[in-house]
Amino acid sequence: MLSLRLVGIVLLTSLWAIVTAFGQNGPDISRRVALVIGNGAYPQSPLGSMPADARAFADVLRDGGFEIVYAENAKRTEIEAAVSAFAAKLGWGVTAVVYFGGHAIQYQDRNFLLAIDSKITSEADVRTEAIDIDLILDPLIVSRPAGCVVILDAARRNSWQQVVSPRVRGLSNQPPIKGLTVIHPVAPGEVVGEAPRNANLFAVELIKSAKVPGLSFKEVFRRVRSSVAQATRDQQIPWESSPSPEDLVISSTRKPAATPAAPIRSADPVELGFWDTIKGSDSAADFKAYLDSYPDGPFAAAARARLQQIEAKTDIKTETKTETKPAVSERSAASQSSIRDCPQCPEMVSIPAGVFQMGSSEMFDFEAPVHQVSVGKAFYIGRREVSYDEWDACIAEGGCKQRPDDRGLGRARRPATDLDWDDAKGYAAWLSQKTGHTYRLPTESEWEYVARAGSTTTYPWGRTIEKDRANCIGCTNDPLKKAIDTGSFPPNGFGIYDMMGNAAEWVEDCWNENYRGAPTDGSAWTKPQCRERVLRGGSFNNDPRYLRSAARFKYDHDVRFYTNGFRVVREN
Repeated sequence: MLSLRLVGIVLLTSLWAIVTAFGQNGPDISRRVALVIGNGAYPQSPLGSMPADARAFADVLRDGGFEIVYAENAKRTEIEAAVSAFAAKLGWGVTAVVYFGGHAIQYQDRNFLLAIDSKITSEADVRTEAIDIDLILDPLIVSRPAGCVVILDAARRNSWQQVVSPRVRGLSNQPPIKGLTVIHPVAPGEVVGEAPRNANLFAVELIKSAKVPGLSFKEVFRRVRSSVAQATRDQQIPWESSPSPEDLVISSTRKPAATPAAPIRSADPVELGFWDTIKGSDSAADFKAYLDSYPDGPFAAAARARLQQIEAKTDIKTETKTETKPAVSERSAASQSSIRDCPQCPEMVSIPAGVFQMGSSEMFDFEAPVHQVSVGKAFYIGRREVSYDEWDACIAEGGCKQRPDDRGLGRARRPATDLDWDDAKGYAAWLSQKTGHTYRLPTESEWEYVARAGSTTTYPWGRTIEKDRANCIGCTNDPLKKAIDTGSFPPNGFGIYDMMGNAAEWVEDCWNENYRGAPTDGSAWTKPQCRERVLRGGSFNNDPRYLRSAARFKYDHDVRFYTNGFRVVREN
């Protein structure tokens, strides 16, 4: 596992060297940047002195000319935002220091930092609730700093470690990495005991020694280790993964001008999800979409830097021209045959039989493998998502019982949401009884066939996000953050509105972890008493990754949520 990761780091380092060649002629030896996080307000196990220790160390760094990214009593999204802002400041030849004070856990020989809102109730929570130290180490390795120290002041007993691995304690051993030193307050596998006078002895000695003008960090660490070991009678001996850099001096006798700490705003879950989706992208359009939606967001600096790199290498106009467009043009969409079986019934559009490639291998395993599906029979599908007007007609006639809350936004042509899968099935049954025709939910393969409308690209309209094509976070200049009238954006090649965004749409199928063994004839993939059903298309509250043609996610069939709605199919 480690060897694979180191191979990946080597490749990333090579890539970084190529990319930086476009914008740098040599190392930036004058810049000094630091990330300092001090977490003490843990509800289960508070660390009273930790925020003050972090502030004091940040002051020492600032006095030494470091540009500081600082976070205190930070939630997970705030830590990730701070790390992103710090990573955006890195570059070849920069001097970098990281200090994290707080709790951490060891899991599968890896260290994970804990935010004050981390909820660890099982092993499965570690990767979603905690912060993998590699999130910090990897950009440091890739950026090739002149000198780099990562201080993890986080080897303490805590209840989270007992949940994950009761027989493990302390921090995991960090294998040596060239050019990077990782420091713990105590040896791997050990924990810090009760400190004298309720002080954090390691931090006290670190701050004291780092203040000495002209002292190399190698000598700083030697002094810290000696003082702590002596005070604890060798019960606590600070540890380093490799010798500290001699040429890294925190309190230089000749100090460059300091820059005030960068304020970090918390990213909300939607914004964080959006950034996680695009941060590895090579498309300028993705980063423009983020900046349009969050111009002052915590990842804005990183987005602008990445955008500049992409634009330095590629002509965006060429990128747009080479995209594959849908086989059926939007201009012909209006000519698609449609019917309406009653005044209150949804307008239905005729969809021809056809063959397409379903799924994707570009992002998630549960969207793979890509496989050919033959939709053998033509069918009708709702031109729009079922609206409140149409749902309320079902209530009025006694066919539907649930009256979903419109959250004060109005009903009419807005998609009916806050409905579960069972509600949607009930509406289709009411339509079938009322009209004498068979109405049902689309199968998952029918839904994707209609959504793609002949296209083979990531999105129905092309390879990247284009503005004003759908209602989502990042799809418009000003995020709407609510469902809007159906048909407010252009239809796809089949003349269907809002297949992407607005409301997430229930389909017939049970959730399966991948497409191995999936039907290839357009039918639904079901199994007895399945609890989880599939939603497609993403919603107004999702970022663009959920609007990809192949994107899929799951929900319990009997749970209502304010973003979830549906559209119906009518058989010929």
